[in-house]
Amino acid sequence: MSNGITKENEVPKQYDPKAIEDRWYAYWMQNRMFEASEESGKEPFTIMMPPPNVTGALHMGHALQGAVQDTITRLKRMQGYEALWLPGTDHAGIATQNVVEKDLKKNEKKNRHDIGREAFVQKVWEWKEKYGEIITRQYSKLGVSCDWSRERFTMDEGLSRAVQETFIRLHNEGLIYKGNYLVNWCPVDMTAISDEEVEHVERKGHMWHISYPLEEKTAERSGITHITIATTRPETIPADTAVSVHPEDERYRELVGGEVYIPTTGRTVPIIADEYVKMDYGSGALKVTPAHDENDFEIGQRHSLPAINIINKDGTLNEDSGKYAGMDRFDAREQIVTDLEADGLLVKVEDYVNQIGISSRSKAIIEPLLSDQWFVKMQPLADKAMQASKNGEFRFFPSRWENEFFRWMENIRDWVISRQLWWGHRIPVWYYTRDDGSIDHKRDYVVSIDQPEVGMVQDPDVLDTWFSSWLWPFSTLGWPEKTKSYEYFYPTSLLVSGYDILFFWVSRMLMGGLHFTGKAPFHDVFMTGIVKDKQGRKMSKSLNNGIDPLEMIDQYGADAVRYCLIILCAQGQDIKLDPSKFEMGRNFANKLWNAFRFLNLHLDPKAEYRCERSDVVPGSESKIDSNRTGDDPSSGALQLHDQWMISRVHQTIEAVEEDLSRYRLNEALLKIYALVWDDYCDWYLELIKPEYGTSMPTATAERAVILFEMLLKLLHPFMPFITEEIWQRLRNRTADEAIIVSEWPEFRSELVDKNSEKLFVTMQQMISSVRNIRAEMNVPDNLDVSIIIKPADAETQDNLLQHRSVFEKMLRLGEFTVDTQAERPKASASDVINGHQLFVPLSGLIDFEKEKERVHKEITRLETFLGSVEKKLANSKFVDNAPEQVVQNERNKQRDARLNLEKMQTILADLE
Repeated sequence: MSNGITKENEVPKQYDPKAIEDRWYAYWMQNRMFEASEESGKEPFTIMMPPPNVTGALHMGHALQGAVQDTITRLKRMQGYEALWLPGTDHAGIATQNVVEKDLKKNEKKNRHDIGREAFVQKVWEWKEKYGEIITRQYSKLGVSCDWSRERFTMDEGLSRAVQETFIRLHNEGLIYKGNYLVNWCPVDMTAISDEEVEHVERKGHMWHISYPLEEKTAERSGITHITIATTRPETIPADTAVSVHPEDERYRELVGGEVYIPTTGRTVPIIADEYVKMDYGSGALKVTPAHDENDFEIGQRHSLPAINIINKDGTLNEDSGKYAGMDRFDAREQIVTDLEADGLLVKVEDYVNQIGISSRSKAIIEPLLSDQWFVKMQPLADKAMQASKNGEFRFFPSRWENEFFRWMENIRDWVISRQLWWGHRIPVWYYTRDDGSIDHKRDYVVSIDQPEVGMVQDPDVLDTWFSSWLWPFSTLGWPEKTKSYEYFYPTSLLVSGYDILFFWVSRMLMGGLHFTGKAPFHDVFMTGIVKDKQGRKMSKSLNNGIDPLEMIDQYGADAVRYCLIILCAQGQDIKLDPSKFEMGRNFANKLWNAFRFLNLHLDPKAEYRCERSDVVPGSESKIDSNRTGDDPSSGALQLHDQWMISRVHQTIEAVEEDLSRYRLNEALLKIYALVWDDYCDWYLELIKPEYGTSMPTATAERAVILFEMLLKLLHPFMPFITEEIWQRLRNRTADEAIIVSEWPEFRSELVDKNSEKLFVTMQQMISSVRNIRAEMNVPDNLDVSIIIKPADAETQDNLLQHRSVFEKMLRLGEFTVDTQAERPKASASDVINGHQLFVPLSGLIDFEKEKERVHKEITRLETFLGSVEKKLANSKFVDNAPEQVVQNERNKQRDARLNLEKMQTILADLE
């Protein structure tokens, strides 16, 4: 292979991600390096992209998910797997319909009913074709290596057919049914939504205590005239069909079986006994409104109570509410309270903090509403999923999410799957009609994908968006057909998802996959945290606290954004993101670039450096003599720093692979960071740097290049752009030699030399200690320092003397003394490293009196500061009343001040 080392003047001094990122992404795409094949014969590794909404734009949550999934995909590709990362988008029924309806109203002054269903759905498709690929194009800016040739959309013909087939199968199995049940109704989006789409928030409100008059006979029998009911929803009083008390409540035993008048309507309803009622809550009596409360509905079922629905789908009251018909539900609440007060039936009003259900999408307050809907019986599906988890068929990372999974599964409710929308998968149910075109409810419906008979009409509702996405891991591969893709890539290997959709999507996919395919849809589930702002708040439009990943990529580069997100992605923790943190990634990219520039400066453009050396990577039959060391680099013999660096690389490979197998990506990247920045750049390159005016020995340069290439491979899955750029600049390479398709570095235990590492680390610590002493004592940079080391044993003495050159390279070194009998000189700084004593004589290096004066001042300042902090912490009012974080900050100040004070006192002792 010819060498590709770039001339010095051709290497930019500053790393510019804008100059390379689009170019390398186009290169990977043109060479089809993201595409996976069923014919490769390799072991498959499959990841399915959680499909973002087709209406969406890339946000930090997407960026985190994309960075994590791409890192793992690139890793597996390099490890020899046939890695498929399948992308796609979700049709997002409610969100997309809302977007198009707003557009229709703005541009044509019409609503969907004005143009009809067919024309409206066509407009949605047109909108999707125009805007629906925005988010996937944005994803590419992050460097994601999806197989775009397999991109799917939940409304694709194949996926739509799978959805319809699923409905039919579940219906035939008796797991889908239709019924008039209480559902979560959104008055804004005008559709039913599932329990998982309801957020519960605290809202300040009131508790109204209302007097219900007893019917005359009941009053006469009991000796009382009224019963007091406490409610947070007086607007539902016209829909009451009973008053309930606990069967063991002595206060109301005589009332059970009697009747009570409903305020506002004058209807009489029975007084019943039910164990659901809490005797110690409010008055111990409960108004029962089966049509507008979940628990009341169940009481109504137990006691065969009628259900009176007084609320329309738009949140207004209907004619069954009497004189309040046509009023908004909350306006009606105010009017009813006014009327109760006028009638002398309002006993009292209390402030009350209530848990309110709101739509996760529209944020409207949910109305429990009786509605004719389609449901899936979930318990049989949940039982299979829980058993599969117990059998170890899939695993959660972190494992604690398994407990949450079981908690939800054990308390699962039937899933309302019908939505009152026009955009989505139409429910495959058909109804017979009468001559006038109305539905003939006397005849049973027919479940069919296609129209069974001429004249039959299809159910107007569509299926919940999640009903298509719970099939995503296998419908995207061709199921229910046994396609090559399905046979080869299913079950998938890993799902990466935020914990916020564990119940919406992850759990449903597990149930669906096990039920329809007999296999868990993925082996591992990695639940990431949620990206929040630096204050720990969720990012939202209302708070205007979002961080645009595309802006961060433009400012810092995609690699920097990826680096930052993964470093912060600790398992089980949310990410508090400050935009300034992306500087970490940019700084690391610059460090890597400068390491390449250093190498390029000292490499011979005419030389052919071998791609493999047996002392660094596999590939040669020659063996290393671990005892062969020397101070002459031209001999090709391994020096101590070579043995240490090679050992560090291979130990890091092993540790990184262990971290990645558990999806501890942040820990893996931190280890690679330390290897690159600390070990290779700050130590190894400094030690192999040739003297000014001399060239680097060929063997040294060759080893440095090979080691650097191994580091680039380790880093590539995390930071793909800069690693490909440097990789291609180091040598001339063909497309099949690109780093994206190169082999992951192989761990070789025989190249781990713990003795060399131990010795070198001791020397590192000694050198770092001398540097710290110089800084603390204000030793001028232009002065040499002498070192006296008193080792703990003779073997260390011999080793340190043999490797004096390391100290000379890394320090401005004067005299260098290593002696097991050494004594500490007067006026010297000292330290102890692994049992070995180190002394730095200070005479002639500093002005002792001036330095003592400086240290005394610093000690006085620290003592004063520490005293003020401790006085504050001794104040119980401050500790008890201040926010926890404020108190913790003061404790941190106290700890740091004590440590610094101790350090300065040690320095003063060294100066005496």
